[in-house]
Amino acid sequence: MKKLRYLISFGMLALLFSCGSTSNNKLEKHLPFNIHNAFYTSWFGQQPGAKGYTIYLEIDNSNITLDSIYFRNMSAKLEKKDTSIGENTYFGTFKMPNSIKNYVLHSDSKKEFGNQLPDISKNIPFSLTKNEAVISFFSKNKINYYKISGIKEDNK
Repeated sequence: MKKLRYLISFGMLALLFSCGSTSNNKLEKHLPFNIHNAFYTSWFGQQPGAKGYTIYLEIDNSNITLDSIYFRNMSAKLEKKDTSIGENTYFGTFKMPNSIKNYVLHSDSKKEFGNQLPDISKNIPFSLTKNEAVISFFSKNKINYYKISGIKEDNK
């Protein structure tokens, strides 16, 4: 019984330390490329409640592959934009969750049975303000992360 208690205590301790050290998302201080332009556009779909953002990044190094972007508590894969002038432009599209739902609101809480809870489980591993994003990119076969500040909205 004493061995079992020791084993459980050791297991809990190991689990505690492993959870604390899973934050491998260290941010790089310097980039092996320059970001010439970083902006986002808001869009609205034709269906009610369909809206989101598309973020654009222009970089100067074609040997770097951008992978993903984290923005406003969402993440998206970055795709290279095909252009005829040889720019290295990437974009990522974020679709906002449909906020139009039919909730029953009633003074009798039993009549509200069946309302869905909001999904708040999807949090990104970075703490960002509304005009910041984190990009992930591959350099020397290793994934790296870099925070971009001051992303502006393009109001075209």
